Amino acid sequence: MSQSPPPPSDPAREYLAHASDLLTQTVFASLIGGSAFLAFCLLRFSWPDVYAPRTRLLFAAPTRLGKTLLGWISMTLSTRDYDMLYSCGLDSLLVLRLFKMLAALCTTAALVGLFVVVPLKVLLDDSYPAGTSIYRRLSTAALESEHPLVVHFGCAYVFTALVYFYFARFAYQALALRWHYLLRLRHTRPARSIMVTGIPTELATEGALKRHFESHAGACRLGSVEAVEIVPRIAKLGVVVRRRERLLRAIEETVALVLGNPCTAVGYDREHLVALLTTHHTLDSPSGVSDAHAEALQLLRLWSLPRFKTARGERRLAYILDELLPTLRKFHHADGVVGEARRHWFASYDGRAERSSSVGFVTFGDAASAHLAAQSFTFAQPFQLRTELAPEPRDVYWDNAALPLSNRMVRGAVALATYALMLVYWLTMAFLVSTLVSIDSLKGYFPRLPELADRNKWLRGLFQYTTPTFVLSVMNSMVPYFLTWMAQASGLQSRSMIQGSVLRRYFGFLIANVLLIFTVSRTVLTDYEKWVENPALIPKLFATNLPKAAPFFMDYIILYALGYYPLQLLQFGSIMPAMLRRLVCHTPRQFADSLRPNSIDWAYILPQPMLVFVIAATYSSLAPLIFVLAAVYYAIAYVVTKYLVYYVYARQFETAGEFIIPVLKLLTGSLWHYYCLIIGLCALNGAIGYVILLFPLLWVNWYLLSTVSSQFYEDARYLPLGLLSTTTSPTLDDNSSIRPIWQGSQATIATESGAATRPSHATSTDYLLPHVLPTRLGDFVDSSERPSTWFGKLWWLAKSRVHWVWALVFSKIYIDPQSRPSIFYQLDLLNDDPEQDTRAELTLGQDQRQARSEPDEFTDFGQSPTSLLDGVLDEGLAFYEHPYLVSSLPQLWLPMAKASL
Repeated sequence: MSQSPPPPSDPAREYLAHASDLLTQTVFASLIGGSAFLAFCLLRFSWPDVYAPRTRLLFAAPTRLGKTLLGWISMTLSTRDYDMLYSCGLDSLLVLRLFKMLAALCTTAALVGLFVVVPLKVLLDDSYPAGTSIYRRLSTAALESEHPLVVHFGCAYVFTALVYFYFARFAYQALALRWHYLLRLRHTRPARSIMVTGIPTELATEGALKRHFESHAGACRLGSVEAVEIVPRIAKLGVVVRRRERLLRAIEETVALVLGNPCTAVGYDREHLVALLTTHHTLDSPSGVSDAHAEALQLLRLWSLPRFKTARGERRLAYILDELLPTLRKFHHADGVVGEARRHWFASYDGRAERSSSVGFVTFGDAASAHLAAQSFTFAQPFQLRTELAPEPRDVYWDNAALPLSNRMVRGAVALATYALMLVYWLTMAFLVSTLVSIDSLKGYFPRLPELADRNKWLRGLFQYTTPTFVLSVMNSMVPYFLTWMAQASGLQSRSMIQGSVLRRYFGFLIANVLLIFTVSRTVLTDYEKWVENPALIPKLFATNLPKAAPFFMDYIILYALGYYPLQLLQFGSIMPAMLRRLVCHTPRQFADSLRPNSIDWAYILPQPMLVFVIAATYSSLAPLIFVLAAVYYAIAYVVTKYLVYYVYARQFETAGEFIIPVLKLLTGSLWHYYCLIIGLCALNGAIGYVILLFPLLWVNWYLLSTVSSQFYEDARYLPLGLLSTTTSPTLDDNSSIRPIWQGSQATIATESGAATRPSHATSTDYLLPHVLPTRLGDFVDSSERPSTWFGKLWWLAKSRVHWVWALVFSKIYIDPQSRPSIFYQLDLLNDDPEQDTRAELTLGQDQRQARSEPDEFTDFGQSPTSLLDGVLDEGLAFYEHPYLVSSLPQLWLPMAKASL
């Protein structure tokens, strides 16, 4: 049995030094965050288009902000959930609810830690020197204390119960809200479509695939097939489409260079000039220039800027126009090739399998058929004709849509190997950087630095905590971009799958890089030979050094809460490049692209808050004060993220909250770090009994990950068929108020045992309720099965009490339809008929970045961007046909007319 390590001579002094460093980090972070917060509050008045671009949208726009300095905070917090859902989508709403749940969890854990765990540590810990004041004892217990072990043992079970309770309640709410949301949108095309992969050769035509699903309609109870689209193999056409866009932008830049934007020339007629330039090249004159193009060149000379009126300017203008003519010919050639290819494809398409890939989309007449088909096996060959619910058209990553399974498997293996190499390289860099930024390493370059740090606590805190945290954050911020490129290259077929892949890998990277490696790197490099000779000491290294890193991680959370999120309001990463681009913008298209809201990517936003939860959970019993900091972090994150989502960012696609259950699964699995730390701490101190008693927590966590989380994930993917088959439209009563669909006419039925049975209504939350709701303790066990023997009666009573306690806990988890959040009532305002109420269409299947905005002097936002697929306007990505064949292409967008303003 290993012996306990000797306690430090004066632990209270060491922990009070940590408290001083904590104050230093708070001051540094407050200075950074306060300056950014004040700058944002002032700059948003001068640049409303930069810091609230979504207010320019012509539909689903948020309420315009007030003119007071801090008025944006109250307006953001007072925004209703339904307004968030309608304007931003269910993904954004569930992320905000996740932050609220984590803030409530951390607040509850902080109260338990400060008022229960800390006093118990003070009362039961006898390692303090004689005469230690109560203040020092409390500070030690709240900041970092490994004793007594019995407190850590009990805290592990209490904290686990809190986490599972909050997570289960949130999962039920998210599941019910997703079901209710999808139920309201069941008539939209994405809700009625499935994605089919591995289509065999004999079914690789639209007609054959349609007949296949219709032939299984009786066995699977499928409805009629409305449309079938098989993704074609047209990679060569994509090359021409992208070349056409590059030539179009070159023409627009040239014209804007000559005329200026806006054009101030008298008589400028933009529509007429567009008509002349878009006329296809024909040899109508001996000079080789068509009459339309010759007239366009003459008008460009007439309307050119004053600087081209001089002799030198005329020579330069002549050179520019001479260069414009070949570009026009190339553009018209590419445009003609694309147009001819589109016409030839549909004119000659006869359903030949060699022109189709093994991926397609099938749209049924109703959502129930799509959900049935997505869960059915209709082809008796492995890896062929696999079905799943289709992502919405804007979610499809068309560059990878036609890739076969074998290609995607090879790409995925290469991407995984690349990720492993990147992880090893980046962890090695973290080792080196964490050593280089330490005071001991810097004293070789600055010999007096250690002496100055000992004299000045602010300088010591700057180099000991702030600098490593800042350097680590800068290094980590570059990782998601590489992971996104790697996910796209791996062959994933939808943007939501790419987002999920990046989120999982970035979260794992942060845990490995921040939580594990960065905290022990200095010790490993110091005793490198020891760890190489005896690798068995590595687990002991982690168990010994991780508890000592609590002050670093508390400073880490403070820096992100008080410094990072206020900086997010200024949006240096997205706004500043857009502003720099605007300085060099010339064409209306360039100005529109720089002014449109940026798209939101949860794979970049969520991993850091998830890491904060892992850090707080890992040090929950060692440093209970960390939960106070985590609660502040999530409160600030909620306010800032809600503002950015509602006023700044716009969604490109909507998954209806499908990714939120996997996020909960990742957070649940991250509790293993906490369990391993406590078990290692007990093992190092020889408390084998505690180690054995903690193993059930590992089993429970494994069971939740392998069974419960998987069941939640499967339930979240599909709507219950009972909902789809029995749902009726919401109606209005005599007072013109909404009568929710769950308040049916059927009355509550009383059973013989006295229990109340809820009728089955067509609402999502009814499927989450127990079939029988108890009113008395004995209602859970059938009275007819009550035994007559004394042992049987005792067993029956114990069983009934256990069931009653479980029902009491479960009643706090599920959502009661009579006391549900108002968002469920407001969702019923969506009409079942999307043709009568466009809100159903606006919340699913549309990208707000392509929405028209209020025009200004530089652009009229007449065309949507080409951000989803190069060469194709985003507004054309509304169907499951390949955009290169059917979607709208960008057209010539010439400078605005000054006189028209």
